[in-house]
Amino acid sequence: MVDVLYSLVNVNERFDQLILDHFYIRHLNMTTMTTRSVFDRIYSIDDQVLSRICEQILPRIHHQVNQLTVESHSMDRLLTVNYSQLYSLSLVDFQEKILLQYLKGNSVLCNLLSEQITHLYIDMEVKTVEPPLSKTLSKIFVLILSLCKRLISLNFCSSCRYRLMAIHIFKPSTTNCISSTLTTLNINVDNFADCLYLLDGRLNCLSTLIIRVLKISPVISNIKNTKKLPELKSFSLTSSDLTMAYDNLIIPLLHRIINLEELKLLLSVIRFDSTYIDGIQLQDEVLIYIPRLNKLTFSIVTLLFNNNIKIDLRSNEEIQRSFIGRVYGQIGSDVQTLVMKNEVMAHMDYVEEFLFDKNIHLPRLLNLSIKYESLAIVTNNFTNDAARITCSKLKCLDISEPFVRPENFHQYFPLL
Repeated sequence: MVDVLYSLVNVNERFDQLILDHFYIRHLNMTTMTTRSVFDRIYSIDDQVLSRICEQILPRIHHQVNQLTVESHSMDRLLTVNYSQLYSLSLVDFQEKILLQYLKGNSVLCNLLSEQITHLYIDMEVKTVEPPLSKTLSKIFVLILSLCKRLISLNFCSSCRYRLMAIHIFKPSTTNCISSTLTTLNINVDNFADCLYLLDGRLNCLSTLIIRVLKISPVISNIKNTKKLPELKSFSLTSSDLTMAYDNLIIPLLHRIINLEELKLLLSVIRFDSTYIDGIQLQDEVLIYIPRLNKLTFSIVTLLFNNNIKIDLRSNEEIQRSFIGRVYGQIGSDVQTLVMKNEVMAHMDYVEEFLFDKNIHLPRLLNLSIKYESLAIVTNNFTNDAARITCSKLKCLDISEPFVRPENFHQYFPLL
């Protein structure tokens, strides 16, 4: 967009008519991206180019612009004109403190946000893979909700998975984190308490929530988390963190979203003395509570620790069959089974039970955590053929103490 405006406008009248046509110019992207590395990208426009656009072109098109994308170095100059038809604003590659200053002190920006903007996209400058939690970023989020009286859609620092920026917004004393207009929110948060906080009624018109949670762990009890959420129609929950709170936190939340039409779950779940999350469980624990659901997308990895009970785990084919006829719409599934058995403190007889496939049948055991002494004794220094079948399938062996591999160790564990 920038190159076209700079190079072709004022070349001749015909070019001007084509380039400055309303259907082309209504989305004005005033950034150019130069990539130095994955975490070092420059969005700024050359000063000479910016000057020409601001002086010769913006006065001719500003009343036609509906969507505007700007970066921090050029925003002051680009906001000197009146964008009377502007409703969508994207703020790209801003430093946190600079954006906070703009939101507190730039009257032009604040007036736009308060009176015109219905769609807002925020993308911060990030230089590391996992930036630390920032109080400034949390303040920006709260300030945006209080400033933007017409805001319908907010995409807040959620664009890049490889530089995830999460905010911690759970503050019981915060009263400004309220919006009666917001219907769509795309955001990254620190923990599940933040998710529950957003859904405690302060965003009462929210119909779409796309949220990535860094940690799904037990939350404090004074968050209002029992009220039904009839307005929420689309919900996406993603977390790469292993969680033990699927049954106690995630399932109760889904039961509150009674009118849900679209659901996306990307989770890694730890369970003790249980079985996989399959189609039968999804139907009985989730789908029957959200009868209006017509689209389900999910990837749920279940990590099992079954130490106290004997369970004959389903095969991969049985798990796949459990989804037939139990989901709505078109769905693709790739069921992968991962079982980790922690036998560091287990009795020797119990180690024998699953390694020799006696009373416990674990056909897809991949990872094993065990003491070297126990493993060596049970396998008779890695010569016992009865345990060879199970051990030959292992892809990860966790032995905390140092040991010297015997000569036949690799033959016994060929996949390590």
